[in-house]
Formats: sequence, C-alpha cells, structure tokens
Amino acid sequence: MQEDHKIQEPNFEGLEMKMPKNGALQAPDADAGSSIISGPLLLILALLLVLILGGMYYWFSTLTTTPALSTPEVARPTPEQNNEPESTTAEAQTDMMLVTSPSDELSAIEADLEATNLDSLDAELQNIETELEASLE
Repeated sequence: MQEDHKIQEPNFEGLEMKMPKNGALQAPDADAGSSIISGPLLLILALLLVLILGGMYYWFSTLTTTPALSTPEVARPTPEQNNEPESTTAEAQTDMMLVTSPSDELSAIEADLEATNLDSLDAELQNIETELEASLE
C-alpha cells in the first residue's frame, strides 16, 4: 500500500522577479467588487434596530407598571355620625377629663392628677386586645 508520489517543485529559473511599485498594496477599485452592504443600507438597518428596541422597551414598561396606590376609605363613622359611646363609661370618663383646672399652679395640677381615675384603663386595654385577636382569627 505504499505508493510513490513524486512532488514536483515549481521552477522559477529564468523568470524575472517583480516587486510592487511604491512599496504599498493598492486597494481594489470600488466598482470592481461592489458590496451588498453599503453605508445607507447600514444606516437604515441601525435605525430600524433602534426603533424595534424602543418599541419593545415601551411595550415592556406598559406591561410592568404598578397601579397607583389608592388610600383606603375609612369605614368607621365620624363622631358626628356616631353618638354612641364605645363603652358604658367612655363618655363619663371623657367628660371627667375635660373638668381639669386651667391653672398651671402645682397644687392645681396635683389635684387634677388625683382626680383622674386610671383604674379601668387596664381592663379597657385588655378588652381592646381580645377584640383585635378575635378580628384577626
């Protein structure tokens, strides 16, 4: 399976060696090899790409916009609409708090503090806490 292949070398004897003039390569003529892609076509393609990307960005931004947060309406009636006390002693305690002395004397302030009844405060806070727990369940 061994074949002898004789390689023939080119013979350049007697041929004159030619050097390029001016020592630089010359560019081929533009008319000889006109390209399919030219300057105006590249500009049109670039503008088309920018328009497509801008349209996609606008479309994506309209899909991902979050709706404006609206303030929830208060379902609780105003004091003018609701004249009922929240507890049986709430109005009485509120009326008693309004009967404080307008004086800034130390004896008047001590008298107002002694007249303030905070004994039922713990019971009221406990009632509020149980109502909140019941509403969460």
